[in-house]
Amino acid sequence: MDMLYGPYILYQIGDLSCEAGYQTFEHEQAVYEITYVLSGSGSFFVDGRIYEMQKGDLLIVRKGELHNIISSESDPLRYFYLGFDFVEPAANEKIAQLKYFFDNTELVEVRNTMGIQDTFMRILSEFISDDVLSNLLVEAYMQEIICSVYRIFTQKFYKSYLLSGSNNSDEKLVYDVINYIDVNLESMENLSDLSREFGYSYTHIAQKFSAFTGESLKAYHTKRRFEKANEYLRRGYSITKVAELMGFKSIHAFSRAYKKYVGMAPREYKKWAEENKKVQPQPEVIT
Repeated sequence: MDMLYGPYILYQIGDLSCEAGYQTFEHEQAVYEITYVLSGSGSFFVDGRIYEMQKGDLLIVRKGELHNIISSESDPLRYFYLGFDFVEPAANEKIAQLKYFFDNTELVEVRNTMGIQDTFMRILSEFISDDVLSNLLVEAYMQEIICSVYRIFTQKFYKSYLLSGSNNSDEKLVYDVINYIDVNLESMENLSDLSREFGYSYTHIAQKFSAFTGESLKAYHTKRRFEKANEYLRRGYSITKVAELMGFKSIHAFSRAYKKYVGMAPREYKKWAEENKKVQPQPEVIT
Protein backbone atom coordinates (compact mmCIF):
# COMPACT_ATOMS: atom_id res chain seq x y z
CA MET A 1 0.00 0.00 0.00
CA ASP A 2 2.71 2.48 1.02
CA MET A 3 0.13 4.75 2.69
CA LEU A 4 1.02 7.35 5.31
CA TYR A 5 -0.86 7.28 8.61
CA GLY A 6 0.61 9.74 11.09
CA PRO A 7 4.04 8.45 12.25
CA TYR A 8 3.63 5.15 10.33
CA ILE A 9 3.70 3.91 6.76
CA LEU A 10 1.20 1.12 6.09
CA TYR A 11 2.44 -1.37 3.48
CA GLN A 12 0.04 -4.26 3.91
CA ILE A 13 -2.70 -5.55 6.15
CA GLY A 14 -4.88 -8.59 5.75
CA ASP A 15 -6.75 -11.63 6.97
CA LEU A 16 -5.34 -14.76 5.32
CA SER A 17 -7.08 -18.15 5.43
CA CYS A 18 -4.62 -20.78 4.21
CA GLU A 19 -5.36 -24.00 2.41
CA ALA A 20 -3.98 -27.18 3.95
CA GLY A 21 -0.22 -27.28 3.47
CA TYR A 22 -0.08 -23.77 1.98
CA GLN A 23 3.46 -22.37 1.69
CA THR A 24 4.75 -18.88 1.01
CA PHE A 25 7.90 -18.17 -0.95
CA GLU A 26 10.92 -17.41 1.20
CA HIS A 27 11.45 -13.66 1.00
CA GLU A 28 13.45 -10.90 2.63
CA GLN A 29 11.21 -8.83 4.84
CA ALA A 30 10.98 -5.26 3.52
CA VAL A 31 9.10 -3.83 6.54
CA TYR A 32 8.16 -4.74 10.09
CA GLU A 33 5.38 -7.32 10.24
CA ILE A 34 3.07 -8.28 13.10
CA THR A 35 1.25 -11.61 12.75
CA TYR A 36 -1.61 -12.78 14.96
CA VAL A 37 -2.91 -16.33 14.52
CA LEU A 38 -6.69 -16.56 14.57
CA SER A 39 -6.99 -20.33 14.20
CA GLY A 40 -5.16 -23.40 13.01
CA SER A 41 -1.43 -23.94 13.23
CA GLY A 42 1.71 -23.73 11.13
CA SER A 43 5.45 -23.18 11.00
CA PHE A 44 6.87 -19.66 10.65
CA PHE A 45 10.52 -19.53 9.57
CA VAL A 46 12.55 -16.41 10.41
CA ASP A 47 16.29 -16.31 9.66
CA GLY A 48 16.63 -20.05 10.16
CA ARG A 49 14.54 -20.23 13.34
CA ILE A 50 11.29 -22.16 13.44
CA TYR A 51 8.28 -20.84 15.37
CA GLU A 52 5.41 -23.30 15.71
CA MET A 53 2.39 -21.02 15.85
CA GLN A 54 -1.20 -21.68 16.86
CA LYS A 55 -4.35 -19.80 17.87
CA GLY A 56 -3.64 -16.70 19.96
CA ASP A 57 0.08 -16.49 19.15
CA LEU A 58 1.85 -13.28 18.13
CA LEU A 59 5.02 -13.01 16.02
CA ILE A 60 7.21 -10.05 15.01
CA VAL A 61 9.29 -10.23 11.83
CA ARG A 62 11.76 -7.40 11.24
CA LYS A 63 13.15 -5.69 8.17
CA GLY A 64 15.88 -7.65 6.42
CA GLU A 65 14.96 -11.02 7.94
CA LEU A 66 14.34 -14.03 5.69
CA HIS A 67 10.82 -15.27 6.19
CA ASN A 68 8.39 -17.92 5.00
CA ILE A 69 5.35 -19.81 6.29
CA ILE A 70 4.06 -23.38 5.98
CA SER A 71 0.47 -24.04 7.07
CA SER A 72 -0.50 -27.27 8.77
CA GLU A 73 -1.97 -30.02 6.58
CA SER A 74 -4.50 -31.06 9.21
CA ASP A 75 -5.33 -27.71 10.85
CA PRO A 76 -4.79 -24.89 8.31
CA LEU A 77 -3.75 -21.44 9.43
CA ARG A 78 -5.82 -18.30 9.47
CA TYR A 79 -4.02 -15.18 10.59
CA PHE A 80 -4.11 -11.38 10.64
CA TYR A 81 -0.99 -9.53 9.54
CA LEU A 82 0.16 -5.91 9.56
CA GLY A 83 3.19 -4.74 7.58
CA PHE A 84 4.40 -1.25 8.41
CA ASP A 85 7.38 1.06 8.81
CA PHE A 86 8.16 4.16 10.84
CA VAL A 87 8.37 7.59 9.26
CA GLU A 88 11.90 8.98 9.52
CA PRO A 89 12.81 10.89 11.59
CA ALA A 90 10.62 9.66 14.42
CA ALA A 91 7.74 11.99 15.19
CA ASN A 92 8.51 12.11 18.91
CA GLU A 93 10.32 10.35 21.75
CA LYS A 94 7.55 7.77 22.25
CA ILE A 95 7.56 6.73 18.59
CA ALA A 96 11.37 6.50 18.71
CA GLN A 97 11.00 4.21 21.73
CA LEU A 98 8.62 1.96 19.80
CA LYS A 99 10.99 1.79 16.85
CA TYR A 100 13.89 0.93 19.13
CA PHE A 101 11.85 -1.91 20.59
CA PHE A 102 10.99 -3.39 17.18
CA ASP A 103 14.63 -3.13 16.08
CA ASN A 104 16.16 -4.64 19.21
CA THR A 105 13.77 -7.00 21.01
CA GLU A 106 15.16 -10.50 21.48
CA LEU A 107 11.73 -11.95 22.17
CA VAL A 108 9.71 -12.06 18.93
CA GLU A 109 7.06 -14.67 19.80
CA VAL A 110 4.40 -14.60 22.52
CA ARG A 111 1.76 -17.27 23.05
CA ASN A 112 -1.85 -17.12 24.23
CA THR A 113 -2.36 -13.38 23.80
CA MET A 114 -5.75 -11.74 24.23
CA GLY A 115 -7.38 -8.51 23.09
CA ILE A 116 -5.46 -7.66 19.92
CA GLN A 117 -7.81 -9.63 17.66
CA ASP A 118 -10.59 -7.08 18.16
CA THR A 119 -8.35 -4.20 17.07
CA PHE A 120 -7.38 -6.03 13.89
CA MET A 121 -11.06 -6.55 13.13
CA ARG A 122 -11.81 -2.86 13.67
CA ILE A 123 -9.01 -1.65 11.39
CA LEU A 124 -10.07 -4.06 8.63
CA SER A 125 -13.66 -2.84 9.03
CA GLU A 126 -12.51 0.72 8.33
CA PHE A 127 -11.01 -0.36 4.99
CA ILE A 128 -14.37 -1.87 4.09
CA SER A 129 -16.33 1.18 5.26
CA ASP A 130 -14.04 3.84 3.76
CA ASP A 131 -16.06 6.80 5.04
CA VAL A 132 -14.86 10.30 5.83
CA LEU A 133 -13.43 9.28 9.22
CA SER A 134 -11.82 6.00 8.13
CA ASN A 135 -8.30 7.42 7.70
CA LEU A 136 -8.31 8.83 11.23
CA LEU A 137 -9.54 5.54 12.65
CA VAL A 138 -7.05 3.45 10.66
CA GLU A 139 -4.22 5.57 12.12
CA ALA A 140 -5.68 5.18 15.62
CA TYR A 141 -6.04 1.40 15.30
CA MET A 142 -2.53 1.04 13.86
CA GLN A 143 -1.25 2.94 16.86
CA GLU A 144 -3.27 0.68 19.18
CA ILE A 145 -1.96 -2.54 17.58
CA ILE A 146 1.68 -1.40 17.66
CA CYS A 147 1.45 -0.12 21.25
CA SER A 148 -0.38 -3.28 22.37
CA VAL A 149 2.33 -5.46 20.84
CA TYR A 150 4.97 -3.41 22.66
CA ARG A 151 3.13 -3.88 25.96
CA ILE A 152 2.64 -7.61 25.42
CA PHE A 153 6.25 -8.28 24.47
CA THR A 154 7.78 -6.05 27.14
CA GLN A 155 5.35 -7.40 29.74
CA LYS A 156 3.94 -4.04 30.73
CA PHE A 157 1.04 -4.91 33.01
CA TYR A 158 -2.02 -2.69 33.11
CA LYS A 159 -5.52 -3.12 34.47
CA SER A 160 -8.74 -2.80 32.50
CA TYR A 161 -11.34 -0.37 33.83
CA LEU A 162 -14.17 -2.29 35.52
CA LEU A 163 -17.62 -0.71 35.32
CA SER A 164 -19.53 -1.38 38.51
CA GLY A 165 -22.48 -3.67 37.85
CA SER A 166 -21.38 -4.51 34.33
CA ASN A 167 -22.30 -7.97 33.05
CA ASN A 168 -18.80 -8.45 31.68
CA SER A 169 -16.92 -7.38 34.82
CA ASP A 170 -16.02 -11.02 35.52
CA GLU A 171 -14.56 -11.35 32.03
CA LYS A 172 -12.44 -8.24 32.55
CA LEU A 173 -11.27 -9.51 35.94
CA VAL A 174 -10.15 -12.79 34.37
CA TYR A 175 -8.42 -10.90 31.56
CA ASP A 176 -6.51 -8.82 34.11
CA VAL A 177 -5.57 -11.92 36.10
CA ILE A 178 -4.19 -13.59 32.96
CA ASN A 179 -2.27 -10.45 32.07
CA TYR A 180 -0.89 -10.14 35.61
CA ILE A 181 0.26 -13.77 35.71
CA ASP A 182 1.94 -13.51 32.31
CA VAL A 183 3.80 -10.37 33.32
CA ASN A 184 4.80 -11.50 36.81
CA LEU A 185 5.62 -15.17 36.27
CA GLU A 186 9.15 -14.72 37.58
CA SER A 187 8.32 -12.57 40.60
CA MET A 188 5.11 -14.14 41.92
CA GLU A 189 5.83 -16.13 45.08
CA ASN A 190 2.44 -17.84 44.97
CA LEU A 191 -1.06 -17.40 43.54
CA SER A 192 -2.32 -15.85 46.78
CA ASP A 193 -0.57 -12.66 45.58
CA LEU A 194 -3.61 -12.19 43.32
CA SER A 195 -5.87 -11.49 46.31
CA ARG A 196 -3.72 -8.56 47.40
CA GLU A 197 -3.47 -7.21 43.84
CA PHE A 198 -7.15 -7.39 42.90
CA GLY A 199 -8.94 -7.08 46.24
CA TYR A 200 -10.88 -10.35 46.00
CA SER A 201 -10.42 -13.61 47.88
CA TYR A 202 -8.35 -16.26 46.14
CA THR A 203 -11.39 -18.56 46.08
CA HIS A 204 -13.48 -15.92 44.28
CA ILE A 205 -10.76 -15.27 41.68
CA ALA A 206 -10.19 -19.00 41.12
CA GLN A 207 -13.91 -19.67 40.66
CA LYS A 208 -14.37 -16.84 38.16
CA PHE A 209 -11.25 -17.90 36.28
CA SER A 210 -12.39 -21.51 35.99
CA ALA A 211 -15.92 -20.54 34.97
CA PHE A 212 -14.71 -18.21 32.23
CA THR A 213 -11.77 -20.20 30.81
CA GLY A 214 -12.70 -23.81 31.57
CA GLU A 215 -9.24 -24.22 33.13
CA SER A 216 -8.21 -24.02 36.75
CA LEU A 217 -6.16 -21.04 37.86
CA LYS A 218 -3.41 -23.32 39.17
CA ALA A 219 -3.27 -25.26 35.88
CA TYR A 220 -2.95 -22.04 33.87
CA HIS A 221 -0.19 -20.72 36.11
CA THR A 222 1.72 -24.02 35.86
CA LYS A 223 1.33 -24.13 32.08
CA ARG A 224 2.60 -20.58 31.65
CA ARG A 225 5.60 -21.22 33.93
CA PHE A 226 6.79 -24.12 31.81
CA GLU A 227 6.02 -22.31 28.55
CA LYS A 228 8.21 -19.48 29.85
CA ALA A 229 10.89 -21.98 30.83
CA ASN A 230 10.81 -23.43 27.30
CA GLU A 231 11.14 -19.95 25.87
CA TYR A 232 14.28 -19.31 27.93
CA LEU A 233 15.74 -22.70 26.97
CA ARG A 234 15.14 -21.96 23.27
CA ARG A 235 16.91 -18.62 23.70
CA GLY A 236 20.02 -20.40 25.00
CA TYR A 237 19.76 -19.81 28.75
CA SER A 238 21.45 -22.44 30.93
CA ILE A 239 19.21 -24.85 32.84
CA THR A 240 20.57 -23.46 36.10
CA LYS A 241 19.63 -19.92 35.07
CA VAL A 242 16.13 -20.97 33.95
CA ALA A 243 15.55 -22.75 37.25
CA GLU A 244 16.58 -19.57 39.07
CA LEU A 245 14.40 -17.31 36.91
CA MET A 246 11.35 -19.52 37.42
CA GLY A 247 11.75 -19.48 41.22
CA PHE A 248 12.87 -23.04 41.87
CA LYS A 249 15.13 -23.56 44.88
CA SER A 250 17.45 -25.93 43.02
CA ILE A 251 18.16 -27.21 39.52
CA HIS A 252 17.15 -30.68 40.72
CA ALA A 253 13.71 -29.49 41.84
CA PHE A 254 13.25 -27.69 38.52
CA SER A 255 14.35 -30.72 36.47
CA ARG A 256 11.97 -33.05 38.34
CA ALA A 257 9.01 -30.70 37.95
CA TYR A 258 9.87 -29.97 34.32
CA LYS A 259 10.10 -33.66 33.34
CA LYS A 260 6.86 -34.46 35.14
CA TYR A 261 5.00 -31.70 33.27
CA VAL A 262 6.69 -31.63 29.86
CA GLY A 263 7.53 -35.31 29.55
CA MET A 264 11.26 -34.89 28.94
CA ALA A 265 14.22 -33.52 30.85
CA PRO A 266 15.08 -29.85 30.30
CA ARG A 267 18.48 -30.82 28.85
CA GLU A 268 16.67 -32.98 26.25
CA TYR A 269 14.37 -30.12 25.27
CA LYS A 270 17.31 -27.71 25.11
CA LYS A 271 19.20 -30.10 22.81
CA TRP A 272 16.13 -30.53 20.59
CA ALA A 273 15.63 -26.76 20.35
CA GLU A 274 19.29 -26.15 19.44
CA GLU A 275 19.20 -28.81 16.72
CA ASN A 276 16.02 -27.37 15.22
CA LYS A 277 17.59 -23.92 14.96
CA LYS A 278 20.29 -25.25 12.66
CA VAL A 279 18.05 -26.77 10.01
CA GLN A 280 15.34 -24.93 8.12
CA PRO A 281 13.45 -27.07 5.59
CA GLN A 282 13.15 -25.51 2.15
CA PRO A 283 9.52 -25.19 1.00
CA GLU A 284 8.45 -26.32 -2.43
CA VAL A 285 7.88 -23.57 -4.97
CA ILE A 286 4.19 -23.06 -5.65
CA THR A 287 3.25 -22.04 -9.20
